[in-house]
Amino acid sequence: MSVIRRLSVSPTVRLAVERRSAGACESCGLEWPWTLYLFRVEEERPNSAANLVLLCAACSAGRGGAFLPLIGQRSPRAKLQGANNRRAAVEPLTPSRRRALIAARGARCEVCGGSATEHALEVHHKLAVLQGGHDGEENLQVLCFACHRHLQPCSTGCGALAGVRRGVCQNCLMRSRLEALMPEATWDQIKGRFPTFVNQWKPGYEPRPLDSRVELGFKGDGVTLRGLPEASQEVSTWQHDLDLG
Repeated sequence: MSVIRRLSVSPTVRLAVERRSAGACESCGLEWPWTLYLFRVEEERPNSAANLVLLCAACSAGRGGAFLPLIGQRSPRAKLQGANNRRAAVEPLTPSRRRALIAARGARCEVCGGSATEHALEVHHKLAVLQGGHDGEENLQVLCFACHRHLQPCSTGCGALAGVRRGVCQNCLMRSRLEALMPEATWDQIKGRFPTFVNQWKPGYEPRPLDSRVELGFKGDGVTLRGLPEASQEVSTWQHDLDLG
């Protein structure tokens, strides 16, 4: 009996491949995400975006090795979107149609005027799909990554984006929380203790210290560090475990 091997790919890697390929088979150009699969280029290398190729069922015929569908089972949102499009008698928003729409509207964000060189441009539904919105042009708006997600530059000046409500990015907030957990450690010592945190930064990037007025999220005598499991402990636990040398 044959065994089907499936890749294990993080959501960010999957998204990177989807953006690189524009949602189309990287061999024949078929634009139908439900029939596309991720394969390794070199079996011995890790499952990074650079080592994955997106192929349709026909182009991957006879190809061995583990694989993963680009999109799993259709989500309730995708099913509802299809129903909304049929009701409105409009074509679905395929990758090629998305690119054409962005070009037709000047390849700029319709809110801030930013170009694709500043932030990635995306297509937004004015009336949300879950509220009955369809893919007709009158219901679509071109927005940059920041405007689409209500983001602004981090108030520390680190160069990352942050939510409008808080004004501080997650990396700068995490730096402040780690410094609060390890008050005797230098920033370089903290970075050495948490390589996972450091490795996620883009080249040349580094979070900056927060203004003293920023809320750090303390709760009682402990601090919860979301997104970094090895640091998700209270200060009292750390005081028995730290070895700052």
